[in-house]
Amino acid sequence: MMTFKIETFILGPIENNTYLLLDSDCGKAAIVDPSIPSREVVELIREKRFLLTHILITHAHFDHIGGAKWFKNQFNGEPRIVLHQADLDLWLEGGGARDFGFDFDAGDQPDMVLDDEEQLKIGNSEVNVLFTPGHTSGHVTYHLPGKALAFCGDLIFFHGVGRTDLKTSDQNDLVLSIRKKIFSLPDETVLYPGHGPSTTVGEEKLNNPFMS
Repeated sequence: MMTFKIETFILGPIENNTYLLLDSDCGKAAIVDPSIPSREVVELIREKRFLLTHILITHAHFDHIGGAKWFKNQFNGEPRIVLHQADLDLWLEGGGARDFGFDFDAGDQPDMVLDDEEQLKIGNSEVNVLFTPGHTSGHVTYHLPGKALAFCGDLIFFHGVGRTDLKTSDQNDLVLSIRKKIFSLPDETVLYPGHGPSTTVGEEKLNNPFMS
């Protein structure tokens, strides 16, 4: 019986993937990139009586953090918001929302600001935090080696890659991050991106036209 499950919710006007990780062995849960507030996600967590422990942020663009403060408040401030320090300024400045013509307040500083690549424990799963800048300066990928999967935000998509025409983007860094940190993972590793369908490392090595 599978005790670890990933639920995918497509949320917000840019159709972001917000992921809910559920570990029924220990009754703990985590959210990756909460795009906007979602009652559906909260009700599922409460219905299954899970404890939400972490809100994992791959990068601090507004469409990936729009629901972080709200979700934290729904659970009495208990889940820890995790962000890399190189994206902290982007968080505090509103996630780049002003570049798109509106203001956004992400809320207080995240609870856990990563200085480097680190290991986290989500439920019973080890999570390796891979530093993968390019789309933003502090973009990270959350790799669960025991589950052969990774949450890669807007670094790489199915047959695509993240934008590098934004203020904190760098195309050379993005390509280097994919080659060194993503393409070094086993080919069968499933990649869960910030937008669009999931893919695998092997598929992107062979067929991603931006990485040929």
